[in-house]
Amino acid sequence: MGFSVGTLLAHAGLSLLPVVLFLFGLNLVDTYKLMSLRSIVRTVGVGLAVAAVCYGLNTAVFMWTPIPADQWARFGAPALEEIAKALYLVWLIRTNRVAFLVDSAVSGFAIGAGFAILENLTYLPELTTAGLAAAAVRGLGTAMMHGGTTAVFGIVSTNRAEIRGTDRLSVFLPGLLIAIVIHTLYNQPLLPREVSAGLVLVALPAVLSLVIWQSEKALKEWLGTKLDKDIDLLNMIATGTFSESHAGSYLRSLDNTFAPVILGDMLCYLQMSLELSARAKGDMLRREMGFPLSPDPELPGQLKELAYLEGQMGRAGMLALSPLLGTSHRDIWELKHLTAE
Repeated sequence: MGFSVGTLLAHAGLSLLPVVLFLFGLNLVDTYKLMSLRSIVRTVGVGLAVAAVCYGLNTAVFMWTPIPADQWARFGAPALEEIAKALYLVWLIRTNRVAFLVDSAVSGFAIGAGFAILENLTYLPELTTAGLAAAAVRGLGTAMMHGGTTAVFGIVSTNRAEIRGTDRLSVFLPGLLIAIVIHTLYNQPLLPREVSAGLVLVALPAVLSLVIWQSEKALKEWLGTKLDKDIDLLNMIATGTFSESHAGSYLRSLDNTFAPVILGDMLCYLQMSLELSARAKGDMLRREMGFPLSPDPELPGQLKELAYLEGQMGRAGMLALSPLLGTSHRDIWELKHLTAE
């Protein structure tokens, strides 16, 4: 049976457009604008590429293995697709390109949205046979499922990485298992497809909205606490009272370990990293309040100077200075965020 171009476009729009709108809605509620529009579009593109790879792998399984197609679709494909979608998010987390629940959720949903766009397009002729309303619910439910499972994976993994202070692969297993279980249950014929889609459309947006709301509160508290600490240390360095602090006492204890010139580089590195850290947090607060940000022409030179000092101190110097520096995923993310501006 053939379908007009208008009918196909109507089905495609109903199954895809709401997901894209929800994705950009998530970005709008991110008041600190942790992800730029360019980053979101790039991540959607990664999701499209992942879908193309999975389409090829699933097709190969159907054609070249004795596994029944319906069994693979119900149990094998969910694991394959969730692992494939998770890989890019693992890279984002391990390279400190995302550090908070908000940007992890948006990144995960963007990957899933890109995946769903290509998958729903391949299923479009099949969806049109179900009628406009049913096709819209089924297509939108599948798209929301793909975005939601990867967002859940990102949220769980980012939270575990922050709590445990490590980004080892074992940190990502619980989130991956949760995503696979949700996807597998969605693919089972336990309920009519329209009912399963409806449950996903109600539950996942509610969960993501709650997580983002809680994350925004935690982010605001973190910003205030860390910014106060950065400013206090900078004031002590500027007023000459740093040597009387615990941090100054620790730095003086390294007199017998490092040459005076290296100790001077350590102090310069500490001051510059505190200034950049305070600037990154200030920028986030300004974004939240809606103030525009203008590029700082001195920033590239400061980052270059920071890299030079790190080279002068060497690995031993950086390890000795690490108790005074922020070394969590969020602290390292700050510098990457500045560089990306």
